[in-house]
Amino acid sequence: MPHVISIGEPLIQLNAVDTGPIRYNRYFEKHVAGSELNFCIGASRSGLSSGIIAKVGDDEFGLDVLQYLLAERVDISHVRIAKGLATGVYFIQRSYPVPGKSIMYYYRKGSAGSTLSTEDVKESYFDGARLVHLTGITPALSETAREAWLKVLEIAISRGIKISLDTNIRPKLLSADEARELLKPAAERSYILLTDPDDMRIMYESSNTDETAMQLVARGVEIVVVKLGPKGSIAYTKNGVFRHRQYQVPVVDPVGAGDAFASLFVSSILKGWKIKRALEAATVAGSLVVMRRGDNENIPSEEDIKSFLSSMRGSD
Repeated sequence: MPHVISIGEPLIQLNAVDTGPIRYNRYFEKHVAGSELNFCIGASRSGLSSGIIAKVGDDEFGLDVLQYLLAERVDISHVRIAKGLATGVYFIQRSYPVPGKSIMYYYRKGSAGSTLSTEDVKESYFDGARLVHLTGITPALSETAREAWLKVLEIAISRGIKISLDTNIRPKLLSADEARELLKPAAERSYILLTDPDDMRIMYESSNTDETAMQLVARGVEIVVVKLGPKGSIAYTKNGVFRHRQYQVPVVDPVGAGDAFASLFVSSILKGWKIKRALEAATVAGSLVVMRRGDNENIPSEEDIKSFLSSMRGSD
């Protein structure tokens, strides 16, 4: 059984080859994506066994997802094919109207992934699991997906499995009140909480990130990581606060950087790395992912991280 398990919706990403409004773009690249899928790929490339609980459509896109995950050595034994339903799709508009930023347009209503339910969650799958990774996206997809997500959370708590939570609040899918109700209990049972200042303001109604993070540590969260985008990241623990700057790289598409960061940070901690080294690896992952279209193709292996850091040190 996998050491790292997540639950979520695999998606097909259609990324505009050119920048500017989608209405003027004629060419798009197809990528396999989805926050939890990206996380599992990163864990696999870090040398951990990973698996995802998910549903895809009985279409060409669904087959693409399955083949892609197999190639990435992510366990798909609990990925179901939903007959008569389509795999979710989204488009990315790059560098317009804000240079270096991307906008996502989703076509996932009624998708196969939104039909996730408690029937898709088998407790035996968690035998031997070391960590369960959750995000705030899956419980926002539908009522049945929320129930499935809660079941995974309950299994992890009852079995004493470590939990990592990446808040990933999507205001278009989840109201502030719903986000607080769902995510605060999960956050406070997490071993690692990954978030950002906007999500923290929604969940805890406070703009004091430092104070909120340290309160969470005092309540038992082992590590609280606040992602600050181009400003880097901060990890709060009972043993101190650790910061890491962002590397300066050319930005092609920033979508997926947060997932890569989360995956490499959590995987590094599971491998026994110190906080500072885990932050460094995670920052490298986020930096590499923004340099190309696609969410996970540039998620690095341990050797890739070493090469990147050697290059950066040589250029100092």
